[in-house]
Amino acid sequence: MKILFVHEKCGYFGGVEQNVADSAEGLRGRGHACTLAYGGVTERDPDGYAALFEGCFRCPELGLGGPDRAGFFEEVLRRVGPDVVYFHKVAELPSHPLPGARVVRMVHDHDLCCPRRHKYFALSGRVCRHRAGWRCWADGAFLRRDRASWAGFTLARIGRQVQEMRRNHSLDRVLVGSRFMREELLQNGFPPEKVRILPPVVRMGDRRPSAVPSEPRILYVGQLIRGKGVDLLLHAMQKVSCEFTALIAGEGNARRELEALCQGLGLAGRVRFLGWVGHEGVGRLYSWAKVVAVPSRWPEPFGMVGIEAMRHGRAVVAFDVGGIPDWLDHGVTGLLAPEQDTTALAQSLERALTDTELAVRLGRNAHERTRARYSFEGYLDRLESHLCGGWSDELDLVNIEMNGGHSEP
Repeated sequence: MKILFVHEKCGYFGGVEQNVADSAEGLRGRGHACTLAYGGVTERDPDGYAALFEGCFRCPELGLGGPDRAGFFEEVLRRVGPDVVYFHKVAELPSHPLPGARVVRMVHDHDLCCPRRHKYFALSGRVCRHRAGWRCWADGAFLRRDRASWAGFTLARIGRQVQEMRRNHSLDRVLVGSRFMREELLQNGFPPEKVRILPPVVRMGDRRPSAVPSEPRILYVGQLIRGKGVDLLLHAMQKVSCEFTALIAGEGNARRELEALCQGLGLAGRVRFLGWVGHEGVGRLYSWAKVVAVPSRWPEPFGMVGIEAMRHGRAVVAFDVGGIPDWLDHGVTGLLAPEQDTTALAQSLERALTDTELAVRLGRNAHERTRARYSFEGYLDRLESHLCGGWSDELDLVNIEMNGGHSEP
């Protein structure tokens, strides 16, 4: 099968780019021909990234280009002649692929259905559970932050975005990572029979996790931006009555603000900001930690960091938002706290920090859950079937209901 991946970036950057790379490498290992059409390159190893594909083609209209840069993608379609066109993140769908090509899209985030992109209200920070429409105007979604603009923002055309979203209704298959994302698409008019849940996975060897330390250690791994809720985590830490140390691994535009908040809350002696940490370094951090916090304000489309922590045999404490409840079974694989409730989050952190037996049990269950449900080969089986159109709709719908939102083979 000839599969043309379509994504705005070529190179490593975040979870989406890693998913594209892992999927292409895995599918090529099964004999499929994988090529990539992209808009622009990242600063992280674009050459090594491109080597994962049999061919890479830059199409400016998929990235920063405008209408005057159109036409490249159509030429790529003619040259490649794909059996399947597999879209990931693009601002707008190009013109329809060649006749006979199956068209599949993985929706990785809320950009398609939310003009603000975050799926939470600007003032309250509470999760928005409405379809795109007049409430977007009421929430000021027509103003989009743009740090490159002299005004600090640009105007978003909500009506045009809704039109673009509706163009995706006609795709052959739309894949999402969680029940929350599936409901979001259905709420916005996507045909139920076309939207399927395919949770992303972490490629890791089947190694035994390191022993859970008795020392009270909290780890956060992720971007330092408002949606990730690190400010909420810091406020929760201030309410934790037991001794602890914490590491914050990641970078983002809110780092200075968060460091100042940390200082103001009197946590500077217990919380350390590490900046960006590479893959191997993150693995060592998981081994160091007793508990991993996922304090997201935005409704995580899935929440891959939680799966990474669970694969390392660590208990996760998180807010009950977005796709997180799909993999965090409260009291079994981790602990959930109500959305933005920093007192409840503090109590859950303290439980895991002070009860080593609990932390060990949760971590062991978490590791076993990820091995059983989130194997890379199982992921490839399902992805391959969705791409070729051989997955049974009836079986898939039954499995979504029986497995709490996870389409299992």
